[in-house]
Amino acid sequence: MLITEIIELPRGRRKIRLSDDSLITLYKGELKQLNIEVGAELTDEAYEKIMTEILPKRAKLRALALLTKRTYTEKQIRDKLYDGGYPEDIIDSTIEYIKDKNCLNDYEYCRTYLAYNSTGKSKKRMISDLRSKGVSMDIIDKALQSAEEDGDMSDEEELIRKLIVKRHYDPESATYEERMKMMSYLYGKGFDTDVISRLI
Repeated sequence: MLITEIIELPRGRRKIRLSDDSLITLYKGELKQLNIEVGAELTDEAYEKIMTEILPKRAKLRALALLTKRTYTEKQIRDKLYDGGYPEDIIDSTIEYIKDKNCLNDYEYCRTYLAYNSTGKSKKRMISDLRSKGVSMDIIDKALQSAEEDGDMSDEEELIRKLIVKRHYDPESATYEERMKMMSYLYGKGFDTDVISRLI
């Protein structure tokens, strides 16, 4: 395949566009090593080396480096690798690799998230947050059921009462405007409107 364009990226990376319009991201030193330049042919051997050695190894190292700093969902790792210019099939194989190493588990991510956040967020808000991180509803449901069975979920009515106290809200003396403001605050946190109305 013909190399039609080389685009300079931050941190010494280069995006190589091939004649079939596919893109490969490499480092400057690798271009030199593989004799990659605009107008030259990318040999089958060089392409094979890139796709079976260089990129898979780098994708695995990148994913593992991310996971040593904090936990991620599968979608978050996929997005990071996609942003790094890795092809879809290499992303897929990397995800399988780190799952096999027990470094990536959306269910465990959910359980940890629920245990840590249930004292400050409504169930509805936590579900929304997890969905935005790409976790499937099926996994969230299983994690919620397990968290509830293990007693890791806070009682939402008690949580609302604590938030009311924390914001120095007195239902007995509150004006209409103060009541509406408090309702809006609690609704924004994802609490059920019927429960909010009953407690404030």
